[in-house]
Amino acid sequence: MGITENPGILTNSAKAAFEKKNYSEAARIFLQVVQNIDPDQHPVEHAEARNNLSVALLKSGEPQSALDCVAGSDLIFAKHRLVNQQAMALGNAGAALTELRQFDEALEYYQRSAALFKDAGNTDMRGYVMREISSLQMKRGKQVESLFAMDAALQSRQKLSWQESLLKKLIKIVHRGMKTG
Repeated sequence: MGITENPGILTNSAKAAFEKKNYSEAARIFLQVVQNIDPDQHPVEHAEARNNLSVALLKSGEPQSALDCVAGSDLIFAKHRLVNQQAMALGNAGAALTELRQFDEALEYYQRSAALFKDAGNTDMRGYVMREISSLQMKRGKQVESLFAMDAALQSRQKLSWQESLLKKLIKIVHRGMKTG
C-alpha cells in the first residue's frame, strides 16, 4: 500500500487548520493523513500522524478518541530509538488521560515522558511536562510533591518571570524548612 496521497500536503493543510484553531477540521485532515500511510511500510510516519491526530482530537474536545489514537505509538518510537517522539507520545496520552479525569494514569504517563525528555536533554519539553505533573499532583492533594515538580520545571527555564522567580524562592524556603524540621 505505501503512501497513497501526499501526506506532506495533507499535513500542511491540517496544520494550517490547527493554527486557525479549527481543530475539528485539523482532525478530519489528520485522519486522512493517518489513513494514507501504511503502518507496516512507514511505521514512524504513521505513528507521527496518529500523534498529530491525537492532539487535534483532544483540542476538539474528544479526549477518549485522542487517547485511542495515540495508544501504542510510543512503542513504535521506542523501537526506532526516537526518544523525543516517544516522550511526546507519552505526554499526549497523559494529556488525554487528564481530560478524562484519570489523574493517576495521566501522572504515570507524564512521569515517563519527563524522564525521557530528561534523557534526551530536551529541557524545554521536560519543563512543560513537569508543570503538568505539578498541576496533577496539586489536584490529587499532594502539595509537597507538586512543589518539587514545579521546582524541576522552573530549573529547566533559562529566564524566569517575576512570578516564577518568587515561586522559586518560596520553594527554597520550603526546602530549608523541611531540612530543619
